Amino acid sequence: MKGKYLSVLIALCGLASASTGICINTGGLFYKPIASDLNVGIGAVSLTMTILTVASSFTALIVPRILKEKTLKPIILTSMVLIAAGTFLMAIAHSTWVLYIASVLRGLGSGMTSFVLVTSILNNWYYKQHGLITSIALSFSGIPGVILSPILTSLINSQGWRFAMMTVAALVVVMMLPGVLWGVTIRPETQSLEPYGYADFLKEKEKGNIRVIRTDQSDFSYLTKEFFLAVMFMILVCIAAPFPNYMPAFAESVNLASITGIILSVTLAGNILSKIFFGMICDRFGARISIVMFAGISLTALLVLLWHGNAFAVLAAALLFNFTAANSSVGVSIITSDLFGEANYSKAYPMLSFIGSYAMAFSSALIGFLYDAAGSYTPVLMLVVVIQALVIAVTLLAYQTKHAVSS
Repeated sequence: MKGKYLSVLIALCGLASASTGICINTGGLFYKPIASDLNVGIGAVSLTMTILTVASSFTALIVPRILKEKTLKPIILTSMVLIAAGTFLMAIAHSTWVLYIASVLRGLGSGMTSFVLVTSILNNWYYKQHGLITSIALSFSGIPGVILSPILTSLINSQGWRFAMMTVAALVVVMMLPGVLWGVTIRPETQSLEPYGYADFLKEKEKGNIRVIRTDQSDFSYLTKEFFLAVMFMILVCIAAPFPNYMPAFAESVNLASITGIILSVTLAGNILSKIFFGMICDRFGARISIVMFAGISLTALLVLLWHGNAFAVLAAALLFNFTAANSSVGVSIITSDLFGEANYSKAYPMLSFIGSYAMAFSSALIGFLYDAAGSYTPVLMLVVVIQALVIAVTLLAYQTKHAVSS
């Protein structure tokens, strides 16, 4: 890949990195220092992420309705300003209500350039190795958590959380500038280009080996069995998604406090690796096999965590358990494309993303409630085992339904 195709991919990686990776996945580093500085509880500070998520879900739902070639650059620029300004406002905040206002700004900006916008552009620009390219772009939602966590932690310890938060604001601008300056468009045809790998796509289409089951512009309805199954898939993978963040607490709860410092990094590594591997497998065998395989890997890892033997076994299981991250990001994007076609992607995916945001918020509260009630993470692990089994069942049923409708 070279030229414009590469520059567009880099710009989209930057958007995913800023709107999700930097804006959201580094937020937990600041909870304790902010709470200590403002003399409030960690719960009051962690509420900022809930506010951000809710605000983000609304703008992600609206963006497809206003996304045009002439509005794309203003959308990215507005997103950059909102996220950076909101982050800077957090850095100078001296009360929780200012933090909450700043979180609204960050959330509105994050939703504008989140996975909804990124995957919509990816679907138009890249036909060849679509799964791998989508995985690469969306993996940048996790990469900042791995790379920046130790750097930001060091800055918090040496310069204070306010300086570290201002650094986050600066990083957001740096990551999003390519999307503003490099002339990214929604479709390559706008720049007199064909989608990447278009010739190969036509050859595969003639052989009947195309990835997308349906590409026509038939009527779309939310009141179908297909969409119901897509919603069930989204809810299930999003309920499972928050648990990796609790891995340090889980390790401590099973008397493995010695690995709490490394287990989160291992888990985040699983987030990134799973997305890359998912894309490679998806391009070769299709989304159905990929989703079932990764849900099965996650389920097996959960059984190991329930056994929680030695430290090495728990670390390996933490890595493999977070293969669920591929299903809740790349998997959702590609199964939506497969079930509803590229023409209806912009109608189906934003609503699924909106529903998934609330499922994830609900799951975070549910995990805490189950732990408080049982005094251990065993009920949580058992619940997620059942969820992964249901993910497999719903995926198989969804594709069976789609093929039945298409035939």
